[in-house]
Amino acid sequence: MLLRLSLVLAVALLAQPQLPTGRDVTLRKSSDMDWKPPTNLPPGAEYHLLREDPVTHGIQALVKFPSGYVIPSHAHDADETIVVLKGKLWVRAQTTELVLGPSEYALLPAGVEHELAVKGFGSCRIVVTTSGPWAVRKP
Repeated sequence: MLLRLSLVLAVALLAQPQLPTGRDVTLRKSSDMDWKPPTNLPPGAEYHLLREDPVTHGIQALVKFPSGYVIPSHAHDADETIVVLKGKLWVRAQTTELVLGPSEYALLPAGVEHELAVKGFGSCRIVVTTSGPWAVRKP
């Protein structure tokens, strides 16, 4: 019985899909992240690049905003998804506005003007994902 169970487990493990060559698992503690100021946002924000897609140049990044931080109206050439991890983030896009909290998100299609502001007394941390290169276009 033990031999049969061992064989079943071995076959199941061999049948698991493998990560494509050149794609490594990355595990990182916050103390090991390299936070940088973005060059195309107002001073005060910091980001840590999680990954950039080598084909689309879309990105995934963690972003930190200090209390009271504001990003004026702007748009992007790629779709943008924002997920709030910590704090409160006010988002206005077209005729819609809402204050988002942890686990809440915004889906912003390419070309849609939007603005962001940290609300409340604390800082805000978000995850940003884009479908293409991350560039800020001012209206």
